[in-house]
Amino acid sequence: MSKMETLTAYRCKFSYLQRNNPLIEEQRQAIKAGKSPQYNFLDFLNDYTKITSKLAIGENTDRAILLPYEKLSTQKIGNDVTRWHLIPCSGRQGTPVTVMKTSTLKEYNFGSDTAALYDHHIFIYENIDSIIAIFHRQNGSGCKSVFLETANNVLKPKGLKLEMDLYIPMSNLLSNATPTKITLQYTRAVASSDVADNYNGRKKQKQVIRDLGMNLEVTDNNTIFNIFRNMQLGQIEQTVAFAQIKAACSNADEYNDAEIQLRIGKRRKTIKWNEYEHLFGSYDISETLHAHYKTPEEFILALTELSDDFYSKIIESEDSKHAD
Repeated sequence: MSKMETLTAYRCKFSYLQRNNPLIEEQRQAIKAGKSPQYNFLDFLNDYTKITSKLAIGENTDRAILLPYEKLSTQKIGNDVTRWHLIPCSGRQGTPVTVMKTSTLKEYNFGSDTAALYDHHIFIYENIDSIIAIFHRQNGSGCKSVFLETANNVLKPKGLKLEMDLYIPMSNLLSNATPTKITLQYTRAVASSDVADNYNGRKKQKQVIRDLGMNLEVTDNNTIFNIFRNMQLGQIEQTVAFAQIKAACSNADEYNDAEIQLRIGKRRKTIKWNEYEHLFGSYDISETLHAHYKTPEEFILALTELSDDFYSKIIESEDSKHAD
């Protein structure tokens, strides 16, 4: 089965820290005047790769990232856009890992002081007005969470932070959706009676054992509502949001899934938790990408072209908004 390949875009900006700012006295006047930091993406990369050239740990995301400067490339697109292509290695850290060599079936075991890292792709488009970051994801795997966390670890001593707001395609009805209810669920896989579902050992169906519903239209659940909103705006990843929601609820450790009810205009729609990001902000490129490459070199070329196309759509959308 082909992998699910998606692109997700974020509008980025560097801003001053309002709290715990080590340079608050020096930057107070600029903050009062509402000025943006004189700090561009090249400045950031120079600072960031000094930390990530060996390894940077995202403690909150339980992931690590490795990005030496030689894993960056840059190109001018048109007259005023610079495209940065970042190829970081990232993955889970702090968990024991077993690696099997498929040719010999030899097993290699590593302890919790290791990290399992895989190549990822980030495209950054910078022009005089904006910075757009486009993250490539294969199935559910991406590096946005650990990138953002470690980026802000680097920026904090400078009294700065990186803000990333999820880009929502204008045609996406969920862009105006209001969360009205969340139902945490404890689920487990069960064998389906359908032979097709059990082919090659697959178990597609899940059985809900217990659930916990929370009305997000009442002030008592504002904490949960705000966590969901932060995810909706792209400020935190789904995995982080789910952990925060569970932490805000008593006796919620066992829950491993959820459903969200949304109000879209006068209609209500219920979606699965793990379908949310795909429905909300992802640009599915699976079919097009798989049809256009056979080698790793062709993969990167095809992925870059699709990212450029997505960026063009974003700019066209922004131009359309301003024209209206």
